[in-house]
Parts: sequence; structure tokens; C-alpha cells
Amino acid sequence: MKRGTAAAALIMSQLVYLVSLVAWLFVLGMSVMGFDSPKAAYDVTTWLIFIYILIYPAAILGSMIAGWILFARRRRRAAMLWNGIPLLWLLPLIALLIYAFAS
Repeated sequence: MKRGTAAAALIMSQLVYLVSLVAWLFVLGMSVMGFDSPKAAYDVTTWLIFIYILIYPAAILGSMIAGWILFARRRRRAAMLWNGIPLLWLLPLIALLIYAFAS
């Protein structure tokens, strides 16, 4: 991949990640509703889902930093792979939305 193409791909994907933070705020606010039941405070699954949602901005920031460091070191393929880490949060959400609207 050429340097200009890789830089454009990094910039575009990171802009998408930054825009997705607006939706993340809503999802984080709604995820607190998972603790409505008194038993939920002791449920490990509820806590894991909440923490998974909570660390999304850290994953974006970490992948952005790592991606640009690797890009500067001319390791473009590794930069693109690191830049794809936030997709672990976005793809399940998109699949869920597609499933919800298709049903």
C-alpha cells in the first residue's frame, strides 16, 4: 500500500471512529440500565458488558496512537491492523442494528 493511500485510510477510519463516539455516549448511558435489577450488581456478565462498552474510547485512542507510530516507522500493514481494533466494538453494534431493523 502506498504511503498516501495508507494515510488517507488511517484518517478516514479515525474520523469514523471519532464520530462514533457520539453514539457511544448514548450506548454508555443506556448500558447503565442493565443494573436495574438488584441482582445485576453481582452478575459478572453485566459487569463485563458494561466494561466492554466503557473502554471503547481507550481502544480508539490507543489504536490511533499505535497506528500513527507504526505508520511513521513505515510499517503500514501493522498500522492498518492496529487501526482496525475499534471495529471489535463497531461491527457487533452494526450487526445488532441490522438484525433489529430487519426483524
